Amino acid sequence: MSLGLAWLAALLMLGGQADSAHAGSGTAHTLTLRTAAEQGGAPKWLQHGPRTQSGFCADVIAALNRLDLGLRIELLAEALPQKRLMQQVKSGELDLLCALTRTEERKQDFVFVQPELYNMPYVLLARAEDPVEVGSWDALRALGEQGLVLLNHDSSRLPLLQAMGGLHLHARGLNTEANLRMLLAGRGRFFYFPLSNAWYTMQSMGVQDRIRVLLPPLQVEPYHLLARRNLPPAVQEQLSQGLQQLRQQGQLGRLTMKWFGAELPAELRQALPQP
Repeated sequence: MSLGLAWLAALLMLGGQADSAHAGSGTAHTLTLRTAAEQGGAPKWLQHGPRTQSGFCADVIAALNRLDLGLRIELLAEALPQKRLMQQVKSGELDLLCALTRTEERKQDFVFVQPELYNMPYVLLARAEDPVEVGSWDALRALGEQGLVLLNHDSSRLPLLQAMGGLHLHARGLNTEANLRMLLAGRGRFFYFPLSNAWYTMQSMGVQDRIRVLLPPLQVEPYHLLARRNLPPAVQEQLSQGLQQLRQQGQLGRLTMKWFGAELPAELRQALPQP
């Protein structure tokens, strides 16, 4: 091989290695993958200042980093809004995103690492003085315009609920707090949201005695670790093996109950799927 061809081959090899992980962050045997905490979404992530995030995802990342996987997950100093976080993973600026539900659009843009991190019930919330009981989608449809459901404007469940047909939906609330205030003001009869996330926000607002959680849940959705689509398959497999190991050791189940179940009243905790 000529000297010029040898240089070209070396450059191509280095380029392939650089694509498999962000350079300058690990040893020759350790790949470093980058992610960031998501603003909001507690208790997935809790922000206490730069580089002081906690929550379910922070604990999962720390647990993965303790395994001998040949990779390390690094957190950026600042948390990012979900939309920006998704854009940066999609573009390859970041490598991972924790934890989101599956949608058709997201399936085109990301790899959903298996197994799932946890399963979360989605429930209807109503005002405490409202005696309404809704145990199915058909029962909700039967309420007609008296069954107006609030959702966050960027809810991943909105397209699914729209596709069901016959539901009266209002998805203009900018965030969970805004929708809870709208619910209490009578600007909707229900608010549809993940159980533990809703309860956490209700407690932080001090309105848990003014709002009732309707059971049974209408859906249970898996939440996944998402990776950029061009992350090498071998690295995807390392992540998958790590999550499987955490599940087999019972760590995923313990972290799920720590962050999503510990603060729930007993009757609501029973609605969480058993890990």
